[in-house]
Amino acid sequence: MSKDFRGVTIDRRIDLKGKSIVRYEKHGRRYEMLVNPQPAWMFIQGEEVEIDDIFEVYDIYENISRGVKATQDDVDVAFENMTDREMAIKILRDGKLQLTADQRNEILKEKRAEIVDFIHIHCINPRENTPIPKDRIDKAIIDLGVNISYKEEAKNQALEIIDLLKPVMPIRLESIKLAIKIPPTYTGSLYGYVISAGNLIQEEWLTDGSLAVLIQIPSGTQADFLEQITSRTKGKAQVKVLERLSE
Repeated sequence: MSKDFRGVTIDRRIDLKGKSIVRYEKHGRRYEMLVNPQPAWMFIQGEEVEIDDIFEVYDIYENISRGVKATQDDVDVAFENMTDREMAIKILRDGKLQLTADQRNEILKEKRAEIVDFIHIHCINPRENTPIPKDRIDKAIIDLGVNISYKEEAKNQALEIIDLLKPVMPIRLESIKLAIKIPPTYTGSLYGYVISAGNLIQEEWLTDGSLAVLIQIPSGTQADFLEQITSRTKGKAQVKVLERLSE
């Protein structure tokens, strides 16, 4: 470790493998921090992420690539009385995240997986009324050369991609409305699972302690949902498909 003519602390060059730089400028000075790219990107998109998952250390640099740390005087002027964590959050929120091509591709891969999951859950093969396998959806998206944006929400992209898939495979966006009656013995263990499975339309506690619900769930989850209800109530729950709703 040494100092240049301005008294700036210079470390050995920083190994950036697998990491990203977030860069923030103020008063003509540049401030950089090292971050884990995926959680940093998620944080910028508004998702809840633990700050310690983004920053492994809270060192602030003038130039990370050269290992040049920012001077304490510059940091004090730019961030006044902020704590290390507060400075890190400000740099991340107000700065620019520098992603390499490989990092962008990795995020795109994960974004495509989210899109495939959404389509698998919310769509069916209308010829057979069965879920569409994830690998088939993924292959079709790749074969079509669909451009995935790592910035746009997965759901919005999935809804657009479903229309692109219709000419190449039987696919329909669909949900189903179910009426379910759960015996009293199983309501405690199943209540949370049932109401979180989809859109709860109506619930009623019957005089014998049974639970009657009307719920709307994505068609792609129907098989797994019914299997859970059947197995966890030993086949004693009553389930009736009331309506299939194309969206």
